[in-house]
Amino acid sequence: MNPFFRQLNKLAPGEGYWAGMFFVFFITFLLPFGNGPIRISLYLGILLPALLFSTWQEVRRLAGSHHFIVVVILCAYALVRSGDLDTAQDILKPFVFFLLLVLGAMKLPTTQPASVKRAALFFIVALLVYLLANAVYQGMTQDWRPGMRLDPLFGRLYNVIYCSAVMVSALVVYSWACLKTRDYRSLIMANAVVIISAFWLLQSRTALPAWAGSMAILLISTIPSTERRRVLPWLLLSMLAIASLAFPALFERGNSYRLEIWADYLTSMRECGTFFGCGWGVTHPSFTTKEGFDITHPHSIYVQHLFWGGITGLALLLLTLLLPLIAGIRRGHFAAWALLPGCVALAFDGKGFLMTSLPAQQWLLVIVPLALLIAGLAGKTMASTTFGEDG
Repeated sequence: MNPFFRQLNKLAPGEGYWAGMFFVFFITFLLPFGNGPIRISLYLGILLPALLFSTWQEVRRLAGSHHFIVVVILCAYALVRSGDLDTAQDILKPFVFFLLLVLGAMKLPTTQPASVKRAALFFIVALLVYLLANAVYQGMTQDWRPGMRLDPLFGRLYNVIYCSAVMVSALVVYSWACLKTRDYRSLIMANAVVIISAFWLLQSRTALPAWAGSMAILLISTIPSTERRRVLPWLLLSMLAIASLAFPALFERGNSYRLEIWADYLTSMRECGTFFGCGWGVTHPSFTTKEGFDITHPHSIYVQHLFWGGITGLALLLLTLLLPLIAGIRRGHFAAWALLPGCVALAFDGKGFLMTSLPAQQWLLVIVPLALLIAGLAGKTMASTTFGEDG
């Protein structure tokens, strides 16, 4: 090895550093200080060290990962279908960021369900404190009252839809860890507290299918067949009881116009070409709903990719998300359960390319969980698959 690189490797930070920097990166989204702390923690704390200290062995493992290769194919297809240099840069930049993010995630320590449970609980508490702080702040400055929707929030996780979806992701990971450790009481309590408070304060309808769908898949796939008859019925009844408490606040908000929006995007996509779409970066024609509301984005990242890339673009997006998701669930990887709610949530909200150029709210839903998952599948598994093991 070159003497320079040998000396450089001696400076490589340990696993504790990487765990700490991913933790800091998440927390910075809850601070009311703009994008500065987020970018510093990502660029200088994760991406640059990943570039400097990644080994050829890690790079080769990642290059041999078919999950990562699908990401490369999706980005390559988007580049081919892009219309100008600016759009091409908007595709290349996040791809490089994602590559380095995965390399950084490959250096994280091995975790067990008990440690995942503690970390997920911390994030749930942090998000609840964030919501309560916003409620107090808006009550003092914007005449907010209980029963009204908090919107927007003062941190960089300011969109109430994304915030509620991130809360669901943390909750599903915590529920997974509770099932692994057979802590059913904590599972029920956490779901009740998070869902009731999130729906009451944020009133996001997107979070409901993200939570219900993810929890259903989690309960059915994680509980062993020998215990399903004893455990599954009352857990499902508990989830239904919790969900029923959220229904009144959600259905009072009226029409979401999703079906009307998606129909218009689908019509425009067919006019461009069903298989290859209208091209990446093409702006959708102005659209006004029947009730006179101007719509500026598709309210679904899948519809966005269908409009830009046609059936081919949508298929590549689904492969990018579903292949590692299915593999992660089979391998018992905690990041799969963080990714699943985000995948469902982005069916009802979101726009643009899967990987945005700058660290934004969408990263917490899909980009970071996908990076953690691909890193774990390409290298060491970061969670035990043994049911009931608490590390």
